[in-house]
Amino acid sequence: MVINLMRLELVMVLLAAAGVVLHRRGVITGAGQDCLTDLMMDLVLPCNIFLSFLGEADWETLRASLLTIAVSVAVMVVTALLGRLLYGRKPEQMERVFRYGLVNSNALFIGMPVIQSLLGAGGVLQLSMYMIFVRMFCWSYGLSLYTGVKSDWKTSVKRLLRHPCMAAAVLGLAVMLSGLTLPGFLSQTLQYVSDCLMALSMLLIGVVLAETDLRQLFRGDVWAFCGVRLVGIPALVFAMCRLMQAPYLVTATCTLISGMPAASMTAVLAARYRCDAETGSLVVAVSTMLSTVSIPLWYLFLSGLF
Repeated sequence: MVINLMRLELVMVLLAAAGVVLHRRGVITGAGQDCLTDLMMDLVLPCNIFLSFLGEADWETLRASLLTIAVSVAVMVVTALLGRLLYGRKPEQMERVFRYGLVNSNALFIGMPVIQSLLGAGGVLQLSMYMIFVRMFCWSYGLSLYTGVKSDWKTSVKRLLRHPCMAAAVLGLAVMLSGLTLPGFLSQTLQYVSDCLMALSMLLIGVVLAETDLRQLFRGDVWAFCGVRLVGIPALVFAMCRLMQAPYLVTATCTLISGMPAASMTAVLAARYRCDAETGSLVVAVSTMLSTVSIPLWYLFLSGLF
């Protein structure tokens, strides 16, 4: 298991390095990055999510899914309160960046391939359940941190229902509950597209890292943020899951996902709404690099307890 984990980490590092090189050589431009992001969100991730539902439905799976959703709600509330407590005295533009980065982790571009590789289809299913409320929360409360305008929940629900990933989850759940079997050519097509997940996601991470000013990588406040993001929050989630006597799959998925680095949207939105774009980029870059150490350690910790 340790060898497999090390192999996965090496693959992720090499793919991210390829993204850095391709961006610096002008192969992946800003427009190319936007195109790859849209391709991930509108095609690759939905296929991956849909395939995670293809299996026999049983009461334990449904119970675990409800438990995962409950954990995700608690995590969003706790991180929102923690962000206000820790960064309320920071300069306003910087405060928004730190608080958003604390709420929104990179659960898709990094979390999805990691969960798929370590926990399989069952883990991807729980991740899909975890992200239902998280997406809604980040499209409302999270976005309001940058815009200053609070989005109403009705608008957030509409965005959620229209999102390709949500549509894939709904269709996958329907297929799972109905017991239908997809034609072989269709499931194979979906699998081919889904297999692109790891490569595309890490290439995009490499593009983000390529734009980082290396001289600013050792800012104390950024490293303190990473300590909360990568260690403090997953520790709280792990303790919460243990108190709830959650099964291993739920505990492992929720703990690992809550310990993912800050979402790349932290930097994108900071630039879009003229907040502290440099801090946004540093938060994403440093937390992503440190996660190559923290994620394996969390997985080894979880594996040793169950």
